[in-house]
Amino acid sequence: MSVMRIKFILVISALMIFSGCALDKDVKRLERRMSHLEIENKSLQKKIMQLKTEIESQQAIENSLKDMYAGQGAEFYGVKEDVRHLNGRFDETEYKINQGIQELTDSLKNTAITVDHFSQTVSENKNRIQRIENFVGFEPGGDVAAKDKDAPPTKDKMSEDELYKVSKQAYDRADYETARQGFEKFLEIYPKSDKADNARFWIGEIYFTEGWYQKAILEYQEVIENYPKGNKIQSAYLKQGIAFHKLGENANALLVLKELIKKFPDANEARIARQKVSQIE
Repeated sequence: MSVMRIKFILVISALMIFSGCALDKDVKRLERRMSHLEIENKSLQKKIMQLKTEIESQQAIENSLKDMYAGQGAEFYGVKEDVRHLNGRFDETEYKINQGIQELTDSLKNTAITVDHFSQTVSENKNRIQRIENFVGFEPGGDVAAKDKDAPPTKDKMSEDELYKVSKQAYDRADYETARQGFEKFLEIYPKSDKADNARFWIGEIYFTEGWYQKAILEYQEVIENYPKGNKIQSAYLKQGIAFHKLGENANALLVLKELIKKFPDANEARIARQKVSQIE
């Protein structure tokens, strides 16, 4: 074998050896690359599953909120039905009160009353009856009629502003019976007045002050339903919610107060309602 042939064989062998080494490196590099891609793919799939889970959770929350708001709306309309049912409860309460008054009257008949005290009571009652008769519009009899020729006009003869004014003055001096009769007469004579919602609200306030919360709730409901754009609507919501709370009906109280906050969020009554809600909850 010649020297040139031997050199040629050596060159060819070297090329084959180097070529084999290069192919092995490429294969290993490709394997590493594929392994890395598989890891990245698994990571991406994991993130996709997490996102899918979060989306499903968000949808569940949204559905729950929709159901909750729908339920609250149904409950609030249920409050109106409860208010109507209070009519029956009020009649029962009124009957019991009348029974109590009758029992008290019978008890007083059996109580020893001095002549002076009896005379004083009769005199006070006579003056009260006279004042109420004048306010309601009844004509007193006897010498009193002659003395009252120059008395102020009765409610049937009063103008809208006059009747409202004297009724409010009676309320301000805590003469609630006179004020209630005046406002009720006002609503009877001037049902379309701009002050009708105020008159109805003050009647509710009288019942609230006297502790007749069932009756007060009904009067406030009249304001809410019949005068939704009046200047007493926010106060009616607030006092109705408080009246429910006074009766221990906290579920209804919360619904009414939250409705006030929802409809009139910037009103001063809404600020008070938020405080009440936090106290009740």
